Amino acid sequence: MKFLQLRIILFLIASTCSANAQRVLCKELLGRSGSVSTTLQMVFADSAELRVLFGTNANNLNQQTAWHIGADSMPLEVVIEPLNPNTQYYYKVQHRIPNGTTIITRPQFTFRTQRPPGENFRFVVQADPHLDVQSDTALYARCLQNQLEDAPDFMIDLGDIIMVDKCKNASNQITRDTIEHRNKFMRSFYEIIGHSVPVMMAMGNHEAEAGWYLNNTPNNLAIWGTLERKKWFINPYPDGFFSGDTSQQPWVGQRESFYAWHWGDALMIVLDPYWHTSPKPDSLTGWRWTLGLNQYQWLKKTLENSTATYKFVFAHQLVGGDPDGRGGIEFAHRYEWGGGNLDGTYGFLSNRPGWYKPIKDLLKEHRVNIFFHGHDHFFGKQDLDCLVYQETPQPSHPNFTNTNYATAYGYLSGQILPQSGHLRVSVQPNGVRVEYVRAYLPQNESPTRHNKDVSASYFIPLQNCYDSLALDIPVLWNKDYSNEIIYPNPFSESTTISFRCEKPELMTMGIYSANGKMVRQLMLNEPVVRGSYQLVWDGHDRHGRPLEVGNYFFRLTGNLGTYKTGKLCLTH
Repeated sequence: MKFLQLRIILFLIASTCSANAQRVLCKELLGRSGSVSTTLQMVFADSAELRVLFGTNANNLNQQTAWHIGADSMPLEVVIEPLNPNTQYYYKVQHRIPNGTTIITRPQFTFRTQRPPGENFRFVVQADPHLDVQSDTALYARCLQNQLEDAPDFMIDLGDIIMVDKCKNASNQITRDTIEHRNKFMRSFYEIIGHSVPVMMAMGNHEAEAGWYLNNTPNNLAIWGTLERKKWFINPYPDGFFSGDTSQQPWVGQRESFYAWHWGDALMIVLDPYWHTSPKPDSLTGWRWTLGLNQYQWLKKTLENSTATYKFVFAHQLVGGDPDGRGGIEFAHRYEWGGGNLDGTYGFLSNRPGWYKPIKDLLKEHRVNIFFHGHDHFFGKQDLDCLVYQETPQPSHPNFTNTNYATAYGYLSGQILPQSGHLRVSVQPNGVRVEYVRAYLPQNESPTRHNKDVSASYFIPLQNCYDSLALDIPVLWNKDYSNEIIYPNPFSESTTISFRCEKPELMTMGIYSANGKMVRQLMLNEPVVRGSYQLVWDGHDRHGRPLEVGNYFFRLTGNLGTYKTGKLCLTH
């Protein structure tokens, strides 16, 4: 019964895209918007020809594409080009019967090409639309309309959109036909915003494009899900503007699932933690969660090659977390994301031999500002090592009162708020503002609840936490530990590492060489209570032998999820 509503939608609606008298089955949807082109997709009931009129003046669309022909009921994509960077464009679609003389003109919409550094811009983020039995389609439509009214340059959806693994028919089976119907149904909602706001998708666990579904044949959820998603939605692929996965996968080709681009003063990176994760992780094997070496190396190179002022990373979940991939900073020290084993020991070198460093440390090295993730269905802002972990609210769930499940998912700190709504992100040369914009239906509004209320807001200035660390100014790095101090540093004989604890925890601290080898254990699962602590390291290894001069690192971990590293410089 749980997904009865979804099954009814799939099998009782003859055509899940919006139909009208103009023989349009699926309306305008934009994607892959760059500096000199954007892509438009539509679907017609019968074979049709389409062209796009466009221009920079709403009253004078003085450019046009060639006519493109499309088969009946199949997506038709047209690249709108050439365009000028940093330009607002207006466009109208025209269509006709192939070689016909009667031309039908569609309503006028708009889009914008890539902003240059120094230019203000705005984008929106949502996650987990689901549209299952717990969702409200009217609420979701209102949330999408709210996002459209924000006038963003683009939208990023963090996944759990198609719900492929839940697309069961009346015989309790999942077929490619049911997956296709579900894609068309979800696409009809994105038409609310997608005619003027390009839509970028991240993969969620319910997209089912995961390694644990692959079976060395073309007949499985991962292959069907990829093919249908690529057919009905427009995701970026490497084209000179976007970078991403260039590999060719059996039966699906380029997957269009992880990618990056620059816009204004920001680098945007979308990750996929599923395709290379196989078999499915469980409570004892969190190291199965992985980007795969190819995607990890691409991420590293993308960060290294970017000079963007601000950097944002997007993924449905941490590459790790609890057995179901849930959680925020409390799980950030584990597995491929943080390098730690379940028992608190360090396992990155043995589980990822030859890899540079855990993802979390890679993001810190390159001053990533925000990691946007979904999966857990509420607004949650957490901070760790100068990185904001931003759990993104669900846009379709009418739960306005509580987040009791957040604790069950492992969230013990941060600002936690219930749904529904989206994130509005404004990027300026002097900083980044993130706002949680709420969505309410008229019947749910009250004197204290109004549609488009901003329930949370924060600002990351140009000079931020990373600059404080570089200047050796003590900064708060989570609510339990503050004012971590290393003195002297550099040192020749000994140095003192100070930290403060605000709650009982089992703490472990090790000293590591620059290549990640542990050279000294200063604490091992030692119980601490509230108070200040100091640990002294004399520059010797575990056998009491003096170490060579150079850079070393300490790693402090706690059994409740605390994680911190710092650089130590040993001199003569």
